[in-house]
Amino acid sequence: MNKKHLVATLILISMVFITFAWADDDPETAKLKALCKEGNSTNIKSTDSSYACFKLGEKYRVIYQDNKIALEFYKKACDGDYMTACTNGGNLEYLKGTQYGAEWKAAKKMYQKSCDAGEDPACFNLGSINYREGRQKKAIKFYSQACKMGNKPGCAKEIRLKR
Repeated sequence: MNKKHLVATLILISMVFITFAWADDDPETAKLKALCKEGNSTNIKSTDSSYACFKLGEKYRVIYQDNKIALEFYKKACDGDYMTACTNGGNLEYLKGTQYGAEWKAAKKMYQKSCDAGEDPACFNLGSINYREGRQKKAIKFYSQACKMGNKPGCAKEIRLKR
């Protein structure tokens, strides 16, 4: 066997080994999954569980770029009242959906929960969805709500739509 074949074989073996070595969760991910999974357990605070689910959603969205799994974790965190997860989950639902579709309805529901809890980006996003659906009065309402929370783009949209 010549040097080129030997090097190519070693590279191939390394790639296979590395792929299998990454198949398991790293310790941090395993810990977060355990916390997220045990969310309804009495020995864990629901805020810890919701935060763990949110962090997993972030990890799967940003690092692994798997929005489907990220959305599952965001939904679980949102159900545990972690509002940023509601906003981020709403964003993923919105992006995969179409106007008046089930995904947009799910996004609006997640945004509404987050907006009601004081998350200005969720209020802004509700304004944007309603505007795209042709509901200008509702859009203005949500842009105004976002503006009152300090969201400058919400203020700009409100002013522009009130003309």
